[in-house]
Amino acid sequence: MFEKKKREVMDKLKEAISENRVDKDILDTLNLINSRKEYYTTSSCAGRIALIWMPDLGDKKRAEFLGKWHGKITYEDMIECLEFRDHGVVFLISQSPIIHVASYDLKSAVKIRNLAYSCGFKNTGIKSINKNIIVEILSTERIDVPLGEKELLVDEEYLRFLIKYANRALERSRKKLKKLNEKLRSF
Repeated sequence: MFEKKKREVMDKLKEAISENRVDKDILDTLNLINSRKEYYTTSSCAGRIALIWMPDLGDKKRAEFLGKWHGKITYEDMIECLEFRDHGVVFLISQSPIIHVASYDLKSAVKIRNLAYSCGFKNTGIKSINKNIIVEILSTERIDVPLGEKELLVDEEYLRFLIKYANRALERSRKKLKKLNEKLRSF
């Protein structure tokens, strides 16, 4: 069953790669994990910075990205995408890499969880043990800052500070991803 599901997921991943729908900065990590018989990845991102409009707190289903970047950004990048509406809140978010790994068994899940944790992915844990055993590899570099309702409520200096900090968080988490790749090569 595990092997069949892995083949199906790998076929979908190949298709997504061919359609340029996979973050290129996470490809090495995916290949390293997927090359092992006891694992396959189900979803992933190398980390990102985004502007997101949310109609109500926590309403992810109706939320819309105003801008999304998988690399460092500038003040100008942010301002170009910044848009307010008559309701809802605009957030600046910065997220660390996130990798979901299906594991053949609990022993394998614990092994990859411990490896990721040793590389600084301190929010890594076993997410599910029901239908599949899923390990979520995740770090602590995360920023969620509301910027305003109907209008920008922070000044330019603070916005520049947030952008600088978001870029630093992304850079720091990418170093952890590089360390994870190095350890996966000898795993």
